[in-house]
Amino acid sequence: MNRYFQRFVTLAIFSCCFTFVFAQNKDIDKGKDVLKKAFEQKDAAKKNEMIQKSIELFTKGGLKKEMNLIIGDEFLEHNDLTQASSYYNRCDKGEKANGLERVAQAYQDQAFGDAKNEAKLLRSAMSFYTKSGKAKDGAKSIGDKYFEKGGQYYPSAIDYYFMAQDSASVEKVADTYVEKGGEAAFKSIDILKRIGSKTALEKAGNICYDRKQFDRAYECYSNGDITAGLEKIADKYNEVGRTTEAGNIYVKIAENYMKTANTDAVEKLGTENVKAMNFSLASRIYDKAGNMNKSKKYLAYHKFMELDLDSAKMLLTEVGELDLVKAIETNMKNLDNIKNNVMVLNDFVQNQPFVTMESDPETGKQRPAVKDENILIEYYKGIKDAIVETFHGISKSTLAITNPELKKMMIKHFQQYPAGTKILDPNTFAVRLQKSTAQVKDVYLK
Repeated sequence: MNRYFQRFVTLAIFSCCFTFVFAQNKDIDKGKDVLKKAFEQKDAAKKNEMIQKSIELFTKGGLKKEMNLIIGDEFLEHNDLTQASSYYNRCDKGEKANGLERVAQAYQDQAFGDAKNEAKLLRSAMSFYTKSGKAKDGAKSIGDKYFEKGGQYYPSAIDYYFMAQDSASVEKVADTYVEKGGEAAFKSIDILKRIGSKTALEKAGNICYDRKQFDRAYECYSNGDITAGLEKIADKYNEVGRTTEAGNIYVKIAENYMKTANTDAVEKLGTENVKAMNFSLASRIYDKAGNMNKSKKYLAYHKFMELDLDSAKMLLTEVGELDLVKAIETNMKNLDNIKNNVMVLNDFVQNQPFVTMESDPETGKQRPAVKDENILIEYYKGIKDAIVETFHGISKSTLAITNPELKKMMIKHFQQYPAGTKILDPNTFAVRLQKSTAQVKDVYLK
C-alpha cells in the first residue's frame, strides 16, 4: 500500500512541475509573439506598450536577464542600434559582449554603405568594438574592408591595421605598393618605417637601396641597427668617394659586433681596411675591438700619410715599429720636399671657389653642378701649369723614398686628388702628363 501511495505522490509532483513549466514556456512563447508584433506597429506608443507587455510575459515565464538578449536581438534586427545596445548592456557578461560586438558590426556595415556619414558611423563601430572587448578585431575588420576597396583606400586600411596592432596586415599593404612598382613602391617605405620593427626597417632599407636611394636606405638600416644593411651602405659610400661617412658607419658596425662580443668580425673589418690602406678607419675599428697596439700602429700610418711625421714616429716608437721610424728619418729630405709641395696644393684647394656639388644619378659620385662648371674651369685655367709642376715634384720625391712601405703609403695619399691619378700614373707614380698635354679638367684637386 505504501508503495502505491509513493508512486501516486511522485506522479502528482511531476504533473504539477510539468504543468508549471508548460505554463512558463507558454508565457515565454507568448512574450516572443507579442514582441514580434510590437515591431509591426507604426504607432510608437502602441509599440512601446506591447514591448512592456512582452517583458511582463517573459518575467512571468521565469526569464530575467535572458529576456534582454531576446529584446536586444529584435531591436538589432530592426536596425535600432541604440535600443539594441541598451538591452545588451543589461545582459550577463558573455551575452553582453557578443551583443555589443554585433552592434559594432551593424554600425560598420552601415558605414560602408553611407559615404557621407562613414567616419561618424565607424567611430560608433569602434566604440562598441571596444566595449565588447574586441577593439583589435574590429579595427582589423574595418582595415580589411578598406583594403578590399582598392588602392585609394589603402591609407585608411593602414590606419586601422595600426589600430589593430596588426603588423602583418600593414606589411601586406606595403608589399602591394612594392608590387605596383614605380613611385608607388616608395609609399611602402614610410609604411614600413611606421611599423618600426627590425624586419620592417630592413625591408624598407632594401627597397631604397635597390632604387639607389642610398641615404634613405642608410636611415632605415641605422634606425633598425641592421649590420648587413649598414655594411652595404658603407661600401657604397666608399665607392662614390664619401669616405668620411663610410668610415663612421664602419665604426658603428664594429660597435654592433662588439655588442655580441664578436671580436673576430671586428678584426676582419680592421684587416679589410688595412688592405685598402684606410689606416685612420682601421685604427678606430681596432680601438673598438680593444686592440690598442694595432690601433696605435695604424694611427701612426695615417699620421705619416698626412705628413704629420713627428706624431707618426712617436706612435711607431710606442708599438715597437722602430725600423719604420728609422726609415722616416732616413728619407726626411724627400719627405720635406713632399710637404712643401703639399702646402702649395693645399693653398690651391683653399682658394678654390665654392661650387654646388651634386650626385651623379648613375654612379652616385659627387660632381660639380653643371651651372658651376665654368667657374671651376676659369679658376683652374690660371693655375693648371703650376699644379702639373707641383705633381711632377711630388712624383720625383716620392719615387726617391727608399723604403717600399713608406713609398706605397705616400702614393696612396696623393691618389685622393683627382689630378694625382691623371697627371701621374696610378700604378708607377711616374709622370704621365706634361704642361703641354694636360687639360684644365685634368688638374682638378677636388
